[in-house]
Amino acid sequence: MPALCLVRRQMKILIADKVHQSAITGLESLGHEVTSNPACTEVDLHEHLEDIEVLVVRSTRVIAESIEAANALELIIRAGAGTDTIDVEAASSQGIYVCNIPGRNAVAVAELTFGLLLAIDRRIADGVIDLRDGVWNKKLYSKAEGLQGKTMGVIGLGDIGLCVAERAKAFGIKVIGQRKPGRTPQIEQKIRQIGVKLVDTKEELVSQSNIVSVHVPYNHETNALINRDLLQHFMDDAILINTSRGEIVDEEALLEAINQRGLKAGLDVFRDEPSKGEGSFRSQIASNPSVVGSHHIGASTTQASKAIAQGIVDAITSFEQGSPLNCVNQSPAGDGTSQVRVRHLDRVGVLASVLSALRAAELNVQYMDNKVFAGKNAAVSTIEVVGDMPSDLYENLLRLDNVLGVSLLDQRNAKSV
Repeated sequence: MPALCLVRRQMKILIADKVHQSAITGLESLGHEVTSNPACTEVDLHEHLEDIEVLVVRSTRVIAESIEAANALELIIRAGAGTDTIDVEAASSQGIYVCNIPGRNAVAVAELTFGLLLAIDRRIADGVIDLRDGVWNKKLYSKAEGLQGKTMGVIGLGDIGLCVAERAKAFGIKVIGQRKPGRTPQIEQKIRQIGVKLVDTKEELVSQSNIVSVHVPYNHETNALINRDLLQHFMDDAILINTSRGEIVDEEALLEAINQRGLKAGLDVFRDEPSKGEGSFRSQIASNPSVVGSHHIGASTTQASKAIAQGIVDAITSFEQGSPLNCVNQSPAGDGTSQVRVRHLDRVGVLASVLSALRAAELNVQYMDNKVFAGKNAAVSTIEVVGDMPSDLYENLLRLDNVLGVSLLDQRNAKSV
């Protein structure tokens, strides 16, 4: 009998936005069928999803109608950190993974943050306009405050926020952030290494900061995070930098603070910015002389584009291997109401019989992990379930062929052998 040959699965992939060519080349070299169509829009995306198994987007919105129209879709990748342009709830209801690629553009966004900050302090944009118009005005443009010794409050100490904090320290700027429960030990260590001072509230943070830089994802909690109430705690003449999402700032309230209290702003993002790369744009905040703006280009460097392209390849490869990277809509382990742990011989059919017993007990499996020990003779399976454990489940599992031991952990009891 000839040996069974396992070959790499070829997947149909649609890239619905412009990405670096190395992503397409890398995926094709792995045997995948890649369609690149950066002309896709929210309105017509559903027309391009027939038989597509993986969808990659950057700025194109993925709405529920598109997800429901897809007949083979298994994975949506956001080529960046935020997933606010994807209907994650609709994807979850269809059993479709949504993954992002965080951190790959952090340096690029941090660099633009300081580009905006320097442009405000040194009035670079106005100076360039005058030079191009043939105007020389050293007296006017010599008036700059300088950055050394100032205090920057960073709202959001993720990958980008920490990159900003590192660069702020190099400028001689003091950095403060907000305490937040649940940070990983690695993040806490990096905060200490950089020398970020932590305060308890956003109000404390902004009241002590000459510069406030915002680096948070957009969601219902961060919508209008920089609002009229918080702006009242800003120092007069403070500088606000926003390179995250336009919706995070209440632009009307910011205009009031600019006009009444002398605040300045560097904005890469706006609430009603065009959804595509080119178009007309009229904005009161963008045209204000105390605002330096850019065209939502924080992540748009060749270095960042190449890093994100590699992230796309890594995300699809990890999905192929059964362990999607940076999945944002997968329930965490331990989400079940009870845990079943089964030690068993590593034999064909053991897990199938265990799952059949759980089904008979009307227990719904939420998470499962099976680890094989050295020597490949025995294994242990940890299964998170939802439902009430019947009193005879322990004995029923222990009677199964090739089961060595059972532990049941629920709200009522814990027993093992």
